[in-house]
Amino acid sequence: MAVRTDVRIDLNAGEIRRLLYGPVGPVVRFIRSVARKVRTRAVLTCPVDTGRLRTAHREEVGVRAGRVYGFVENTAEYAAAVHDGTAAHVIRPRRPGGVLRFVTGGQVVFTTLVNHPGTRAQPWLREAMEDVARAEGFRLVRR
Repeated sequence: MAVRTDVRIDLNAGEIRRLLYGPVGPVVRFIRSVARKVRTRAVLTCPVDTGRLRTAHREEVGVRAGRVYGFVENTAEYAAAVHDGTAAHVIRPRRPGGVLRFVTGGQVVFTTLVNHPGTRAQPWLREAMEDVARAEGFRLVRR
């Protein structure tokens, strides 16, 4: 499951005119620059073990039905579990009658189930979006 952060930017007519005709350039270029900053920040602050999560970030900016959109997401299948954390859960072998094998305290352990305590959330993508939005002067509203 991918983790995706969408940013909605509502602009009034004066801001749209300033973006379209002012020194900042077109709206699409502005949204692209914000999305790129969010992606860069997310890559730098992403938790790293093997580096696979870090390389799975992507951004997209476009126009659909007359609206400019942009998003940054992480496409690694375990990104949501890292980003949002996991609750306590039981881990069982994949095959019926199988066993789990792992090393703890320098010893190899075989068992039929493990009570996993869960993992804490590491919301690097949301934090990257919040940091960039704050730096760009946006006010974030939670819904």
